[in-house]
Amino acid sequence: MSRPDEPTPPASRGQLKGQRAAAERDRRRRAALAAHERGLGRRGRIGAGLAGTGVVLLVAGAVAAGSLAAPAPPAVDGTAAPARLSAAPDVGVCAPAPRLPRGAAEGTDAQFSPVSTTARSGLSAVLLSDLAGRLPGSSAGPLATAGGDGGAEPLTRGQPERVQQGEPATSGPDGVPVRRAGVETLADPGGEDGGAAAVTVEPLGGQSAVADAVTLYSAADGDLAGADASACTAPGHELWLTGAGTAAGSTAVLTLSNPSASASTVDVSLYGAEGPVEAPGTAGLVLGPGEDRSIVLGGLAPDEEHLAVRVSARGGAVGAVVQHSRLFGVTPGGVDVIQPTAAPAPRAVMPGVLVPSPRAVREVAAQDGHGGVSPAVTIAAPTVATTAEVTVAGADGPVELEGVGEVEIAAGSTVRVPLEGLETGTYTVTVTADEPVVASAQGQSGRPGGPLDTSSVSAVRPLGVERAVAFPEGADATLVLSSAEGGAVQVTPVLADGSLGEPVERALDPRSSRALAARDLAAGDETVAGVLLTTTGGLVHAGVSVRTADGISAYPVVPRAERSGGLPVRVGY
Repeated sequence: MSRPDEPTPPASRGQLKGQRAAAERDRRRRAALAAHERGLGRRGRIGAGLAGTGVVLLVAGAVAAGSLAAPAPPAVDGTAAPARLSAAPDVGVCAPAPRLPRGAAEGTDAQFSPVSTTARSGLSAVLLSDLAGRLPGSSAGPLATAGGDGGAEPLTRGQPERVQQGEPATSGPDGVPVRRAGVETLADPGGEDGGAAAVTVEPLGGQSAVADAVTLYSAADGDLAGADASACTAPGHELWLTGAGTAAGSTAVLTLSNPSASASTVDVSLYGAEGPVEAPGTAGLVLGPGEDRSIVLGGLAPDEEHLAVRVSARGGAVGAVVQHSRLFGVTPGGVDVIQPTAAPAPRAVMPGVLVPSPRAVREVAAQDGHGGVSPAVTIAAPTVATTAEVTVAGADGPVELEGVGEVEIAAGSTVRVPLEGLETGTYTVTVTADEPVVASAQGQSGRPGGPLDTSSVSAVRPLGVERAVAFPEGADATLVLSSAEGGAVQVTPVLADGSLGEPVERALDPRSSRALAARDLAAGDETVAGVLLTTTGGLVHAGVSVRTADGISAYPVVPRAERSGGLPVRVGY
C-alpha cells in the first residue's frame, strides 16, 4: 500500500544511546581489521628482505612468506541493515451479537438463550486497493476461522504472494495510479449462535492493507431491543473497558475472545466506586486458539453502578467487550456493547456522544430507577488518585456543563459524571487529569413511556495519516471529528459500488466537534459505505455515531497499527 511520506519521529534517549554504541562497535571493528591488514603487509616485507640473501634463502623465504602472508580477508560491511520481515494478515475481532444470559454455572460463566424474533446482525467491510487497483484478499467468519485458515466466508479474492509481499505499487499497468474499494457485507458473521467473529485481511506490497469492518445488531422486540454498532478491532494484551453496571435491572457480560493460533492466559481486574473489587476466579483464565468465554460480571461485582474492567493477557492477544443491557420491570431499557477504550493517559477524548433534549433527559431520569440511562462519562484512576476535569465541545465550540467542576478520583476507583444541560446534538467529551485515567461516555435516545436506548462511546487516540472507516449497512451513520488545537482532514467518500468520491478537505476549529452525516458526503442519491480519512494537519480524534429505527449506538475510530518493515541486523565478527 503506497502511503504519503511520514516524518521520521525523533529518536528517544535510549535509541540515541544505542546508535552511539553501535557506531563505536563498528569503529573498533574497522580499526581491528585495518591493524590486521597492516600486520600482514609488514610480514610480507620481512619475507622479501630474507629472499635477497641467497638462492636457498630465496626458496625458504618464499615458503615462509607464503605461510606468513595469508590471503587478504573479505571486505565486511558492518553497518546495521534492516532484515525485511514478511507482512502477516491483519485480524480484527468482532463483538458477538447481544444475547440473553439464561443461567450460569457458579453465577459467572454464561449460557445464552435466543434473542428476539426481529433481531438481525450483519457485518459491513470496506477495503482499499493499492495504487495498481488491486484489492487485498479478505475473509470473515466465526472466531475459530481467524487467520483465513479455512471455514471463513471469502469477502475479496486473495492476491498472489508476490503482490502481498513485494514492493508497494506506485501505479497501474499503464503507469497511471488507480485506486478503488471493495465494499462487502455478510449476515450473521458469528455463525448461527451469534458468537464472536473475526475478519482477516491480507497485506499488500509488504504492508498492512487499508481496511475496516463494523457489525450492526438491531432488534425491535424482546429484552434486548435496541441497536448496537461495534468496530472489529485488533486484539491486544492489555485492554480497558469502562461504563458497565451491575445494579438492579442492569446486566453486564464480559466476553473474551482469542483469535490467535496460540493459547492465552487472561487475568481480569475490576474497579468500582469504592476501589478495586476482590473477585475469585478472575486470574489465570486459559483460552485456547479460536476460543471465547463469557462471564456475567454481576456474579463477580454485584450492585456496582459503574465498573472499569482491565483485561491482561499472556501468550496470544485477545479481544474483549462487555454486553450491557437494562430492564425496567418488563420494559427494555436499551442494549449496547462496550468496546475497549484508550489506554490510561492524562487525557481521554470521546467523539460521538448523542444527547436528546434537556427535557427528555430530565423526564426519563425522573422515572423510578432510570437515572443510569442519562448521558454521562465514567472515569477510572487505575493506580494513582487524581483530579479530573470534564469538558464538552459542540459544533460551535466549548459547551458549559451544569454543576460540573473538578472531580476527585481515588486510586483504583471509578466515578460517574452526568452530562447535564446539553441541548440536542452530537458532542465530543474530553477528560483531562493530573494522572493517567481511562474513560468512556454514554449517549441516550428515547423519551418517557417510549423505547429507550443508550450508546457507549470509547475514548480514542489521535488518527494516523490514513484510515478507512466502514459504515454499517442499514443505519444512519455520522462521522464525528474533533481537534483540541485545530486540524484538518481530507475526507474521501467510499461509495457502495466501490468507487471513490471526490475528496474534500475539512478544517476543524480548536475545541469544537464536527459531525458529518454519511448521507451528506456524496452527491445525489449515491450510498456512502464508508470514508477514507487522511490527516493533513493537527491531531484529530474520530468516532462514529449510529442511529436506526430501533435505537442508537457508537463505535471508536482507532488509528491503524503501524508495523515495522524489518529488524536491524549487523553482519560482522
